[in-house]
Amino acid sequence: MSLINSISILKALLILIFSLFTYLAVGQERIILTDENLGQSFTKKAKLFEDNTHLLYVNDIIFGGKPFQNCTHEIEKFQFTSSTFWIKFKVNNQSSFNHFILETGRPITNKVILYEIKNREVIRKLKNGDDYAFDLKPILHRKSLFPIDLEFNETKTYLIRLDSDGENIRLPLIINHNISYYENDNLDLFFNGIFYGLLSLVAVLYFFFYVGSRDRSLLYYAIYVLSIFLLQFTLDGFSAQFLFPTSLFLKEVSIVFFAGMTSIFLLLYVREYIKLISKVKYINSVYLGAIIIISCFIALTFVKGKLHELAYPLINYSSIITLLIIVVTIGYVISKKRKVSIFFILAIVTFMLGAILYILTNFNVIENSFIELYALKIGSALEVLFLSLAMGNKLRDLQEEKESAQAKALEVLEEKNKLIDGQNERLEKQVQQRTEELEVQKEQVLEKNAEIIDSINYAKRLQNALIPPLELAKQVHKDIFVFFEPKDIVSGDFYWITETKTSFKDKPNSKRLLFTVADCTGHGVPGAFISIIGLNIFNQTLKEKDVNDPAQALNFLNKHVYKTVNKHKGEQEDIIKDGMDLAMCSINIETLELEFSGAQNPVYIVREKELFELKGDKQPIGYSDKLSPFILQKFQLQKGDMIYASTDGFPDQFGGPKGKKFKYKPFKEMLISISGLPVEEQKTHLANAFSTWKGNLEQLDDVCVIGMRV
Repeated sequence: MSLINSISILKALLILIFSLFTYLAVGQERIILTDENLGQSFTKKAKLFEDNTHLLYVNDIIFGGKPFQNCTHEIEKFQFTSSTFWIKFKVNNQSSFNHFILETGRPITNKVILYEIKNREVIRKLKNGDDYAFDLKPILHRKSLFPIDLEFNETKTYLIRLDSDGENIRLPLIINHNISYYENDNLDLFFNGIFYGLLSLVAVLYFFFYVGSRDRSLLYYAIYVLSIFLLQFTLDGFSAQFLFPTSLFLKEVSIVFFAGMTSIFLLLYVREYIKLISKVKYINSVYLGAIIIISCFIALTFVKGKLHELAYPLINYSSIITLLIIVVTIGYVISKKRKVSIFFILAIVTFMLGAILYILTNFNVIENSFIELYALKIGSALEVLFLSLAMGNKLRDLQEEKESAQAKALEVLEEKNKLIDGQNERLEKQVQQRTEELEVQKEQVLEKNAEIIDSINYAKRLQNALIPPLELAKQVHKDIFVFFEPKDIVSGDFYWITETKTSFKDKPNSKRLLFTVADCTGHGVPGAFISIIGLNIFNQTLKEKDVNDPAQALNFLNKHVYKTVNKHKGEQEDIIKDGMDLAMCSINIETLELEFSGAQNPVYIVREKELFELKGDKQPIGYSDKLSPFILQKFQLQKGDMIYASTDGFPDQFGGPKGKKFKYKPFKEMLISISGLPVEEQKTHLANAFSTWKGNLEQLDDVCVIGMRV
């Protein structure tokens, strides 16, 4: 043997001894990467330690000598836990690649932290998981991925920390080189696209079916499919990537919320589909109770602490109970000889099979990564497919029922049309007969109406004959106007203007200018009759020697009006309560002294924009023959004063922008504002103001305003 060969053998022996020593010193099997085993899960070559105290940090693990256990499955699983798990492993690269991707944890795990250890020191720390914003991930991907770099034959030691707030923890240690990983991931994205596309299409399609038919089972089914979409979307990590990449709160509550909504709307859908409300009321109560309980479980996830952790197992158990309730319901309905769609049964069966296979992988009864990743999705997809077929049959049945109902409605409508045609013929004859009768009655009414109008017009002529013409009054006094606007043909308001002489012993034949504005009870014909009585009595006062001032005239008027309207009275309750409100003025032409007496109504004197008001007594004319004597009031006038007397028609008229009364205060302000104008312009202003205020509203009462300048 040559010296060179001896040296080579010695060198190989030293390397073997060194490797054996290193392995014994480490006490842990290494993960050796080769071109052939990349893409596998190397979990069995790692060690695991569970920290249920949450008090240990990475240095406690490195230096503490914790009792790590060997992993026994390709993917370790822990059900509904809030413990912290530490995993340590070594990787030696014997492959032809230098850059690798490590996949571990689930996309929804709260914390997945990778530590690279060298000489018992952390030389690199990478964070992943739902507790961190998406853009802080070392690799911007929905899954928990870490970059690993290894030169050929290089060995590195790693620690992984996994934290959960109550949901399941899965621990794969899948290592692949970059290119192969993304090639496989593209295929995974393709199948996910088909899955989510199918769910989206079904949800949108059946929502529009609901809009068209208003069948609530279609709405519940559409929301149920949408809930499946959102649940799987979240489990796959897409929600954290696209829907709420920065919201820790939404990441924490989304799983329980979407899982609970899936169960709730599945129950609502089945309840509506099988018509439990009307047909099986006690089972319907079970469904309502289950929905309330699941809603309470959902509420727990919004509470921090132990209740939040408890929400995960409770919502999972409720999903299993939901399926059992539905299976029992289907069995009960079949036992009652009621028809249940075969597609509906197949949907529930396929979903249960997928769920059972998924649960078996969680308990490591079945160790198959494909079944673990896709069993629930395939079961959900087949369920949605079969349910869609069942709903398609229901839509067909609804359409047939609709067509049948329309046909029956058409038959009923035809029968009704026949009856209506017969009734129309009879009605046409009756209408024709009634029309002829109405035409005769119309002619009679028109004839009577013409007679009545003629009578009223004649009454108007009588009334006008008693009211002194304004032209005659202007011969006595030029500066005077009368704004007179009756509501009807004849009026209950009237005015009276005349000149007379007194019969006082001390001042005989003293000239007086008299004018009165009166408002009789009612308007139209009733008011006109009272006004005619009043005018007759006013004319009579001119002949009475004992009537020499307005107060005496009102006393005389009250006495004779009361006697006239109650001439034929019987018992006390038969007394007629008709009369008038009025203001009466007498002006001494020589001294300009104004004498006034009023029954309810006042008189206004405006002097240089100042208004003086003489108020009438609070008692009307003609209501009683036992009134207190009317009071005589005197006022010394001056040249240029304006005297106004008015009925209540103008202030009480409704109108304006809000449809309210004009009222007395604005009426007085208007009189002050126009008092300086010529009297004819004042009349025009009042007429325009009244018309504008009234607008399109009905005139409520007769209007009469007299204005006179001294």
